[in-house]
Amino acid sequence: MLKGVNITASAGIALYPIDGLSLDDLLMKADVALYGAKSSGKNKYIFFNNEMIDRLKERMEIEEILRDSINNDGFVLYYQPIIDAKSYEVVSFEALLRLRNHNISPAKFIPIAEDTNLIVLIGEWVIKESLMQLKGWKEKGYKLKPIAINVSPAQIKDKSFPKKVEGMLEEFNIEPFYIELEITENIMLENHDDVINTLRQLKDIGVKIVLDDFGTGYSSINYLTYLPVDKVKLDKSLSDRFLTHDALIVKNLISFVKSLNLKVVAEGIETKVQRDLLKEIGCDFIQGYVFSKPVPSEEIESKFLE
Repeated sequence: MLKGVNITASAGIALYPIDGLSLDDLLMKADVALYGAKSSGKNKYIFFNNEMIDRLKERMEIEEILRDSINNDGFVLYYQPIIDAKSYEVVSFEALLRLRNHNISPAKFIPIAEDTNLIVLIGEWVIKESLMQLKGWKEKGYKLKPIAINVSPAQIKDKSFPKKVEGMLEEFNIEPFYIELEITENIMLENHDDVINTLRQLKDIGVKIVLDDFGTGYSSINYLTYLPVDKVKLDKSLSDRFLTHDALIVKNLISFVKSLNLKVVAEGIETKVQRDLLKEIGCDFIQGYVFSKPVPSEEIESKFLE
């Protein structure tokens, strides 16, 4: 018996004569609207409006900036300390990507990098740069602390990714436990078995795996029961919504995660009240402006390394 197949469609609509008088103009604007329908979640229709042209132009400009940055050393890493919730000592850092010569938010350029698959090259650069930074700190005699690096679904889907990571670790002579790879649950949208196999290979190398943005998706708790991760990062929205109003919700969530023998990091923490509450309810680590914003490597050396 044939199984049913669900088919969905996206449509962009341009109206004559409001949006154009010629067929070519109407088709072009309908195509722009179609792109908007696909990029906003698919399976919907959208009517063309003039703002779409501006957004498409901005997107194309950012894409060109990303391509130029890949070829001309246009990226730089900032590092944000992660502290022990009990002692307030720095235990690790998160590497955060910035454009060297453009004031464009990562929230804006990272999705474009993912859509164009430039994220694979950029992600590889981030790992190499982080390892190079660790090697530099090691040569200067600093006591090393792990660096957490965000990786995209596109990187995890690459079956050769674990070998690439292993090769880069060997190239820079850095022990695997100094690298933590941060993933988000959207890696599980397809090819579950392949994803889990890749994560297990990374763990076999000795790399730590962190589930980022925990609590933002309905299936996060289910994923925790079988994803091979070492840490869980509570999304900033959880602390903002519940921590100072109903800390019991966050406490129970932390207790559940720790019952799976996983460590818990609360990110986006901005106030001492939040920090103290997290310490009280058993959170392991804290990250946020309450302690430090992301800073250049030189500032990390002067403030947080021994």
